Formats: sequence, structure tokens, C-alpha cells
Amino acid sequence: MAMDFWEAQRRARKQTAVYLVLFALLTLAAAFLAELGIRYVAQDQYNPPWPFFGTLFVALTFTVALFQYWWFSFTGGRCVAEILGGRRANGSDLKEAQLLHIVNECAVASSLPVPQTYIIRGDSINAFAAGLSADKAIIAITSGALHKLSREELQGVIAHEFGHIKNGDMRIGLRLAALIMGFYFILYLGFRMLQFSGRSDGGGSRNSGKNVLLLASLVFLCAGALTWLFGSILKACVSRQREYLADASSVQFTRNPHGLANALRKILNEPKKAMPKTGMAYSHLYLDDRSWVSSIFATHPPLQKRIEAIEGHSL
Repeated sequence: MAMDFWEAQRRARKQTAVYLVLFALLTLAAAFLAELGIRYVAQDQYNPPWPFFGTLFVALTFTVALFQYWWFSFTGGRCVAEILGGRRANGSDLKEAQLLHIVNECAVASSLPVPQTYIIRGDSINAFAAGLSADKAIIAITSGALHKLSREELQGVIAHEFGHIKNGDMRIGLRLAALIMGFYFILYLGFRMLQFSGRSDGGGSRNSGKNVLLLASLVFLCAGALTWLFGSILKACVSRQREYLADASSVQFTRNPHGLANALRKILNEPKKAMPKTGMAYSHLYLDDRSWVSSIFATHPPLQKRIEAIEGHSL
């Protein structure tokens, strides 16, 4: 039975919403526990009427996240393709001309502007979309995918990337990546504060201030480590759901589940070939990212599960 793409999209969006709420709750819970922890341990030296420490935790996390997101917005999708060594597809041979025709077809089917198309040098079968808005998005595909996939399979892959653009997945992914960077900054700040507290000398009130700084650095260190760890897991969960959503969108745009399913089978059966190492920060954007890390950190669902969902066996 073919995929019910409307139901698949509904489920993926619902689960994404749950994970985004958990992200917000994680940030607030970490701030609350950090405030509670330092009040309990340093009750003689730290007892202000306002939750200064917890507020500082939230403010720093979101300030760093907003700056990181602004940087992502400034660099744009074209920058990602160029970092990976991509070049603009110009239709100079039959395969590139076919690719550009497919991109135009999918743009019409999805009611989206025609994005710039890039070719990334590499033998692996892979592709990605990048950019924070539909009018500034790009689609990139490896030369391996271009030459190894049939027209039907290539259409399924390109439609999958249009699904990411249509569903705003790149925007969600970059926001989550920016928030993870905020958690990492808290971890880094705790480490630097711990180093500084170990250098200061003195007695009396200076020792009291040193103790508060030492406790604050330990709380930042623990809270930053835990939020970064659990935030990374949540980010992977969101990314996996958006892959299912883009798969469903591919079936919707092409009305053909076999193209993408067969392309994923070719990826499953070929030897593992990595994308360029310079682009590992963008691995969650790829069509597939077969990583060595534990499945809880994996940004993509197992290929076999995606194939089964596309063909209507499960979701």
C-alpha cells in the first residue's frame, strides 16, 4: 500500500511540535535548577530576592543563540554549498540539463520559486537544501547521485529537498543548532570561570567572593553539559521527524513513492562514503548521514525504516 502522505505529514509535524516544547522546557528547567542549586549550596553568600543566576543563564543562552542564528541568516544557503566546494549547475551536459529540468518540475509541483542548483564533487549519493527562506534557498546534489540515479530516482531525491524547503525545515534546524550553541557557550563559560576562580588569591570577603565564583562556575559547567547533551538528543529527534516529513512531501509532489524509495535503497546498498569533512557541521541537512555515533544522536532515521514508511508498510 502506498504512503498516506497527508497522515505522515500530520504525524511528523505533531511530533516536531512536542520536541520543540521540550526544548523550551529544558532551557527553563536548567535555569531553575541552576538557581536552586547555587542558593542551596551557597545560601550564606548568595540569597538575592530576584533569581539573578537563573535569569543570567536564560539570557546568556538565548543571546548567544540569537547571534548564532543571525550569523546563519547572514551567510545563507549559497555559502553552505560553496563551503562544500559546490559549483552552479549550468546544464553543460545531458545529466546536468536533466537535473535542471527536474528542479523546475518540482518547483511547479511544490509552488515554490526555482532555487539555485549546485553540484558537489563526491562519489556518495547525497543531496541537501540550505537557506532560511524559499526565495533564497539552494539545492545541492553530489556528482555521485547525479550519475548513479535514474531520472525517477533523481526526481524523488530533488522532491525530498523541496519538501525541506516547503516545510521550513532548514529554518527549524538552524534555530535548534543556534540554541545548542547557546548551551555549549554556558558549558564553555563555566569552564573558563572555573579556571579563573582557581587563580584568585586573598582572604576574608575576597575568599567569600571566590567561593561564590567557584560554585557559580561548577553550576554553569554542570548545567551547560547537561543541556548541551540533552539538547543534542532533542535536536536529533527533531531532525529525524523532519526527514520523515520531507519523504512524505516527496511522495506528494511526485505522486510516485518508488523514485525516492529506490534511491534510498541504492544508498543502503552502496559502500559508506562520507561527505566532505569540511561540511560535517551541516550533516543534518544531508539526504542521508550514516554516522558512527549512537542512534540517539543520529540526525536521520534508519534507511530501511524510511523505505518502509514511504512504501506504506509503517511510519
